[in-house]
Amino acid sequence: MEQDRRLDRYVSGVLHAGMILSISVLALGLLMFVLSPGVETSIPLDRLPEELMHLSPVAVIDLGILLLILTPLARVLAAAAIFAAQRELRFVLASLAVLAAIALAIVL
Repeated sequence: MEQDRRLDRYVSGVLHAGMILSISVLALGLLMFVLSPGVETSIPLDRLPEELMHLSPVAVIDLGILLLILTPLARVLAAAAIFAAQRELRFVLASLAVLAAIALAIVL
């Protein structure tokens, strides 16, 4: 029972931190966008690192969205790590199966 509570706390912490981080980055990007007239409105994903280095407001917004999308993946990874530490092989395998399904959906 205590292990279940600990798992819930860790997973909740990962989701909470991911949400706060992504919303903060999105808010910063939106503020930069409002203060920078005439900026691009679309950036291809392969140019994101370069545009982030140039502090492009749209790139910062895109990063916030990307972080928001990756937050649930981080939750699954955290759960897999906790299950591995607890030596719960079937739950580790279930977590890895979820990650594989998500990866397959992204690739296709």
